Amino acid sequence: MVCVNLLIKFSHTGIVIFMRLRIIILILALFVILSASTGGFLYYYSFRKVAFQKTEANARSRLELLTDQLSSYLSEYIRPVKTLSMIKELQTVLNDTNLDTIYAANRILDKFTTSLEIQVSYLMDKNGITLCSSNRNAHDSFVGHDFSFRPYYKKAINGIPSTLLALGTTSQKRGVYYSHPVVDENTRDILGVAVIKASVEFVETKLFSTSDDILLFVDPQGVIFISNKEELRFKLLWKLNEEKISVLENSRQFGNGPWAWTGFSKNQSQDVVNKSNVRYLFTSLNVPHYPDWAIINLRNYKQMESQVLKPFVRVIGPVIFSVLILTGILVFTLYQLGIHEITKRRKVEKELRLSEERYRHIYHKTPVMLHSIDIEGRIIRVSDHWVEVMGYKREEVIGKLLIHFFSPESKKYALDVIFPRFFSTGFCKDVPYTYVKKNNETLDILLSCYGVRDENGDIVRSLAVSVDVTEKNRTQRDLQVAKEKLSQYSYDLEQQVTKRTLQLEKTRDNLKSLSKNIIASQEREKATVARELHDHLGQVLTALRIDAVWVEKYVTHIDEIAGKRTGKMCSLIDDTINDVRDMAYRLRPRVLDDLGLADALESLLSDFEKRSNVSCVFKSGRIPKIEDTLSTALYRIGQEAVTNALRHSNATTVTVELTTDEDGIVLMIQDNGCGFDVRNDKGFNGFGLEGMIERANLVDGKLTISSRLSEGTTIRCKVKLKG
Repeated sequence: MVCVNLLIKFSHTGIVIFMRLRIIILILALFVILSASTGGFLYYYSFRKVAFQKTEANARSRLELLTDQLSSYLSEYIRPVKTLSMIKELQTVLNDTNLDTIYAANRILDKFTTSLEIQVSYLMDKNGITLCSSNRNAHDSFVGHDFSFRPYYKKAINGIPSTLLALGTTSQKRGVYYSHPVVDENTRDILGVAVIKASVEFVETKLFSTSDDILLFVDPQGVIFISNKEELRFKLLWKLNEEKISVLENSRQFGNGPWAWTGFSKNQSQDVVNKSNVRYLFTSLNVPHYPDWAIINLRNYKQMESQVLKPFVRVIGPVIFSVLILTGILVFTLYQLGIHEITKRRKVEKELRLSEERYRHIYHKTPVMLHSIDIEGRIIRVSDHWVEVMGYKREEVIGKLLIHFFSPESKKYALDVIFPRFFSTGFCKDVPYTYVKKNNETLDILLSCYGVRDENGDIVRSLAVSVDVTEKNRTQRDLQVAKEKLSQYSYDLEQQVTKRTLQLEKTRDNLKSLSKNIIASQEREKATVARELHDHLGQVLTALRIDAVWVEKYVTHIDEIAGKRTGKMCSLIDDTINDVRDMAYRLRPRVLDDLGLADALESLLSDFEKRSNVSCVFKSGRIPKIEDTLSTALYRIGQEAVTNALRHSNATTVTVELTTDEDGIVLMIQDNGCGFDVRNDKGFNGFGLEGMIERANLVDGKLTISSRLSEGTTIRCKVKLKG
């Protein structure tokens, strides 16, 4: 009985323990289920929140990338339109508008449009009228249209380059307008405006069409200018009042309207809903350089939740089970990772201290003047070389204003120019300063520095390098002095050369005048001798011949031998008369004085042809009346050239041509003889050519000689006629 009672008691105790164990297990199971459910809900809520945040972050990242790409594209033609405005042909057509200048300007615009692959480029005058355009032959040509109401024209005509996004009033095509003033190079006056219009189709096709979300590019009033949804273009993102609609109509930037409302609006949570109350995640980002223009991304919340829920349902079971199993492992792992991270952090801190000590050692021991200042301009650190060069102790420098060590000019320059620029940009390079050492010696330096910023991007101190250029500046000044002395010496030498040149030119003119007078005297003497031979000696010989003929007739009947001797005397007198006539002709042909140069040359050739076996050809155009000196010089040149051809060339034909052209009179003598080497022939100077050249120079003419062996010779003399 006792055994039974003990057995019952132990059984009851076991049941109680088992029940308690079941309760504990049940409680643990319930706790696990509750924990899993709570964890699942919290995980889903966190997962949903993180997914939405990630989606929004991704949307913002895409918008930032899209904004950069769009800003880059919209700024692509700012420099080309500036280059276009500086082309001379555009300035010329605005100063002098005619068919030729318009044609030249249109060619430039065509080349710009073709090479840049833009929609159109055009030029407007000061009144906003389009003078030239690359689409001048199209049905929607801009030529003759008045675009003075456009903001880009108003800014550019006032000297401010501008960019405008708008719908074309003539072409009805969207585009980006880039304008720049065309400035006269001499007067700096604004003559007109050069404009480039680029299409936005590339942006819409290349950048906006790749997204499943609604992408909008809107102006400050909310007009949708670019969108990946065609039905939303040129609609109003937000509902506008009549006053803003009127302003939009008056601007004519997006046509004449009407602009329908898309139905989008913001609720209390700042989400965007449409007319059907569909919620969208709203992300907006302003575009640089285009005030109040923004790119907007709208993403449907239902689509976002659907995308979030699918992966959650797929992974929720394994996640909860994994959480229960891996909790302990995770705690242990996190503990181990924490220990490892603490050890790693201590190691990094130790390396950082060593790096800082190395940096401090390099900073102080580098043989360069280094210093740092705070935002008030006070020195907070200097290198050993800095204090060594300046002659100060470190404690005398730290805490002092940097400008305390500047010369007065450098101090003013630093306060007025460099400090404001540095604390604005955080950088400056090669700034010329003058330091004053402790012993009052000056030190010329070039200073470069950059600003060290805190986590907020504010400049907290500077790191500056000063390079001593005292010796370099002194050398440059000495070089400048030497250059000035050299310039003065060069100027004096140039004056001496000029003076000597004038003297030589005067001497040359005197020699030329003397030579001219000598030749003129020779011609006068020749003419006098020719007249004496012709008039006096010729008459005496003629009278002698008459008497000789009478004597011949008289003595022939008395003495036949005396008659024959008298006949020979008559023949001798005839030969003497012919010789005298030839001598008088060669000295001064009367035909030159009586009939002129052309007849004299023709008579000369006829005489040469009679006395030789050479065919002489004379060609003459209409020759104006020329002075005796010129006609004599040309005659003598022709006489000498023909004589040389007959004596030396073995020619069968000699051609003399006397003509005139626009500048003056031209004499050309050409033969088909043996020719000679003008550069190497030693007998070149023996042909009387020097005399011909001298006579040509005396009448301000130019004599050219061209000849080749076996190809004949051509002598050409050209003299400009005054008046």
